Amino acid sequence: MGIKLGKPVQSILGQTRDLGPIYARKLLRTQIVTVCGADLVGELSFTLQWTVLDGGARRSRLAEARAGVRAAESQANLKRNQITDEVWTAYSNLTTAFRQRQTALALLQASTQSYNAALESYNNGVRNLLDVTAAQRTLAQARSADVSARTQILTSLADLAFTTGDSIRTNNARPQP
Repeated sequence: MGIKLGKPVQSILGQTRDLGPIYARKLLRTQIVTVCGADLVGELSFTLQWTVLDGGARRSRLAEARAGVRAAESQANLKRNQITDEVWTAYSNLTTAFRQRQTALALLQASTQSYNAALESYNNGVRNLLDVTAAQRTLAQARSADVSARTQILTSLADLAFTTGDSIRTNNARPQP
């Protein structure tokens, strides 16, 4: 059922005889309701809702969305800074552990030389047993410091690998068949 272009009103009135006094038609994605008859048109009313002034609600929603974006960016920057700080701290701890190991090695070498000299002097009768025992205690403390420094290196290395998300690989890995 179409509308005749030459006589549109007459064609619509003709359709009311077939479709009834109230019918709906869709034209270009818009629904058009047609009401025919003087008694029905007199009782007809319609409601149009159009927001002219929203009290700034749209602007507020836009500002809220922008604030949410800025908050997300701030959270991302905060996380990035925390990660950088953690990696830098782990690297600094590893560097410090290497330096402690060098110091412990120097202490171990000096203590070993001191013990050997004290033992040789004791064997030659120049020193007594208390001097050898003190040198032995110092050597044991130096060995303990060396073990502690090596342990600290391994702990710091594992911490750095964990912080950077890297896995520790050994060079002795055998290829699997």
